[in-house]
Amino acid sequence: IIANVRTEELLAQSQRLAQELQVQSVELQRTNAELEDKARLLTEQSSDLEIKNREIEMARLGLEEKAEQLALSSQYKSEFLANMSHELRTPLNSLLILAKLLADNPQDNLTDKQIEFARTIHNAGSDLLSLINDILDLSKVEAGKMDVRPAPVVLAEVCEYVGSNFGPLAEQQGLELVVELGPDLPESVVTDEQRLQQVLKNLLSNALKFTEAGSVRLSVHRPPADVLFATPTLNEAEAVVAFSVTDTGIGVPSEKLKLIFEAFQQADGTTSRRYGGTGLGLSISREIARLLGGAIAVTSESGQGSTFTLFVPATYPYALDPLGDGTVPALGDGTEDDLPQTPMLTPAPLVPLQAAPVSPGSDPLHGATVLVVDDDVRNVFALTSALELHGMQVLYADNGGDGIALLGQRPDVDLVLMDVMMPGMDGNEATERIRRMPDYADLPIVFLTAKAMPGDRDRSLAAGASEYVTKPVDLDRLLGVMRSWLATRAAGSS
Repeated sequence: IIANVRTEELLAQSQRLAQELQVQSVELQRTNAELEDKARLLTEQSSDLEIKNREIEMARLGLEEKAEQLALSSQYKSEFLANMSHELRTPLNSLLILAKLLADNPQDNLTDKQIEFARTIHNAGSDLLSLINDILDLSKVEAGKMDVRPAPVVLAEVCEYVGSNFGPLAEQQGLELVVELGPDLPESVVTDEQRLQQVLKNLLSNALKFTEAGSVRLSVHRPPADVLFATPTLNEAEAVVAFSVTDTGIGVPSEKLKLIFEAFQQADGTTSRRYGGTGLGLSISREIARLLGGAIAVTSESGQGSTFTLFVPATYPYALDPLGDGTVPALGDGTEDDLPQTPMLTPAPLVPLQAAPVSPGSDPLHGATVLVVDDDVRNVFALTSALELHGMQVLYADNGGDGIALLGQRPDVDLVLMDVMMPGMDGNEATERIRRMPDYADLPIVFLTAKAMPGDRDRSLAAGASEYVTKPVDLDRLLGVMRSWLATRAAGSS
């Protein structure tokens, strides 16, 4: 009986264990099925991931290829603009010099009408030069290669600049030009004076251009303390200075306010438009304002005039020049992500040796021997005509190698006018070789060139240039530079 009871207990326990094992087997089968499903899903995900990785890699390779193409395209564009600048400025230089000589009429053999024609040619050439400069400025901004050199700028001198440069033009048009310097302003601001003047010149030129009656007003003041700017550098600045240009001209319709800041766009771009222009001025001004850490705002009403306001921080908000070439990184739409985050110091620019002042009562030009090294016959003819009128003897070479050879034959050369782009040996290489010649270590070498892209001046100064003058050149300025260097050479040899 005891054995049977024990057997029954073991049998019940065995049956219970068998049921549990069956339940566990079912669970194991279900778990295996789930694992198989997960394994299949992981396999599918792994396959999808591999496909996506391949797609990402292909997209990355495509982006790298496009970036290379863009970089190459940008390089070609920069080279094209540099070459076009040279090719446009070179003939324009001879045109302006010869037109200036005709307009001055040194031999008094031209009629008043002919002198007027010459002045018209000179003015038209100057307008063409301004257009070339605008296009180059726009290309520099787009490439992030526009020079910005912050320094203290006295606000009173800015107002004086505006009054002296635009007062006569406003008077000629019968307009009133008012320049106001508001209260509570710092005596000076730290910014790029040349770029600041360039923006004000664009704004004031537009104001005078589109105003037939009334006044044009420049007001330098502080913006309201509670104003909130869309540009972070202005909001973070300790002080902001506003330059407001207000006119009583034709105004801008509200739907055209955004359009006028786009490159090559104007409020009236039709073939029947009344006012000319390329539509580059405001676009360049907006980009320059960004480079200065500021912004431009406009309020206008059609027929009621306009107010364009340039806001700049009283202290330049960030440092520049990670590459040491005097340029700034390209900025985007003015958001915080577009602004340089790491302060960088700007090295001092290369500065040519200072020429001595010319003593009154003497003209160092008279009797001086000048070597012109230039491959463009038109420029040589124009320069020779101008220099010989001032009593100079002019020698000529059409490349750097011939210039060095001629210099060796004529030790009486007092000054060299050197072009940069020439066949065979360019101006920079020729200057470096001349500077290695002991007899010509202090010979004034004035670069007179059409190369006006960023870095061109610094390369020539590093090669040994005494001064760098871009074509088309103002003849009076060139003669002044030559007088100073000839006086310096004469003082050193005495």
